[in-house]
Amino acid sequence: MKTKSILFTLLSILFFSGCANIDNYNIIKTGEYQLEDDGKKENKVYFSDSSSDIENFKNDFRKLTDERIPEFKGSMIISKSGTKNSGGYNLSVDSIVDAGRYMVVTTILESPGKGCIVTMALTNPYIVIEIPDNHKEVEFVQKDVVVDCE
Repeated sequence: MKTKSILFTLLSILFFSGCANIDNYNIIKTGEYQLEDDGKKENKVYFSDSSSDIENFKNDFRKLTDERIPEFKGSMIISKSGTKNSGGYNLSVDSIVDAGRYMVVTTILESPGKGCIVTMALTNPYIVIEIPDNHKEVEFVQKDVVVDCE
């Protein structure tokens, strides 16, 4: 039993020792986009050292907003939570962690709960995130939180 406990402790240290929270990310834009695609939940990563990624980012960003397309170094992420049946949804960043060979981006999708007054229309929440100097693959985790308005 003692051997298993020591082994578990050592494995935990090895697994988590390379992880570090990343604080130097930028939220470029959040909002709701007009439905021009199938409205599915989607996460895309674009790298600044790839000309095709830059062009794809520009095209995808234009679908979200008429604002000026930002230039970036490192990586840019567009995260869409999919079509929702009302207003009152918000997508935000919980954390970005460098896990060694890849980054883990955790977002929070806030949903309207009891007593919330919302727009009765289809909405499509999204967030655009820049991670400077990142050229690693990205894994995504989404936490769902219900906001009670009563």
